[in-house]
Amino acid sequence: MTAQARLSPDFHPMHDTAVVVACDANYLPYAATPALAMAARPGRDFDVLIGGPDPLELPQSLRDTGIGHVAASDPTLREALPLDARRSLATYMELFLGSGLAGIYRRILVLDADILYERGDPGRLMRANMLGCAVAAVRDNKQWRTPGRKVSEFRALGEPAHPYFNAGVVMIDTATFLAADLPARAADFARNHLAGLGRDQALMNGVLKGDWAEISPHWNWQYTSASAQLAEIADPCLVHFIGTRKPWSDASIGVVPMRMRAAFSDVLLRHFPDAPPVTQAELRHWPEASTLRKALFRQWRAAGAMTRYLNRFPDEYTLISARG
Repeated sequence: MTAQARLSPDFHPMHDTAVVVACDANYLPYAATPALAMAARPGRDFDVLIGGPDPLELPQSLRDTGIGHVAASDPTLREALPLDARRSLATYMELFLGSGLAGIYRRILVLDADILYERGDPGRLMRANMLGCAVAAVRDNKQWRTPGRKVSEFRALGEPAHPYFNAGVVMIDTATFLAADLPARAADFARNHLAGLGRDQALMNGVLKGDWAEISPHWNWQYTSASAQLAEIADPCLVHFIGTRKPWSDASIGVVPMRMRAAFSDVLLRHFPDAPPVTQAELRHWPEASTLRKALFRQWRAAGAMTRYLNRFPDEYTLISARG
């Protein structure tokens, strides 16, 4: 089983690795923010694409920076996926891209659209030793402080606790991905278990069961009120806005720092003038004292566990076995 991938006609691969920001047409204005930031990295040695299940024409201003588009899908896997209003095909792009881009790219780093690129070298990350694994990712924040915690998906499957990753940032070695027959295994799991269980994250974790390489949380800092203050100290490379408080939404006012909201606002204004703007991106708002006190207490209480977790990584480019 192999996905079909079509690159935009005016895009020509220049490197053997690529960052792909996954989205459909609805999320394109937001996906452009991390894509543009990575495309502008001086001396980059990786390609930058935006990828979705269907062909999509990018604005000329994005194409001028060297960003391409890839449409990828897998008919067999597509038929096996339970889709609904919250689960579009774009949710499963890492599975389509892992096989669809084999033979074009040796490694790919697939990102969700609700991510902000702050710093770091994705090219160096994609040269890291993946320890023979097809997939590398960052542990889900459910297991940051308690690595042995059994998540709900494994409870529902009757499985023991396994390391569990967040699917917002997934690195794939395409040759190993195909050799492990992951698309066929994913289709089988989707038919038998996925309905009512979750989306791509549940699917990939259910198939791999801890057989993946672990990336430093610097590359998928899952931003919540319980990790916001620590983020300023940790200085992550990729900030992932899990939950409903996206930087472009009014719900993020007073929660997400102004610089992060402004990053999305600037891209929308420049490249997508017809899209709804980020309202009051410059508005400063202090949180309620009780909210701040609660968040700081949670981080203080978890300081020891978080320090032990972060210290498992010798640096932000060295991968470790998810199983320890």
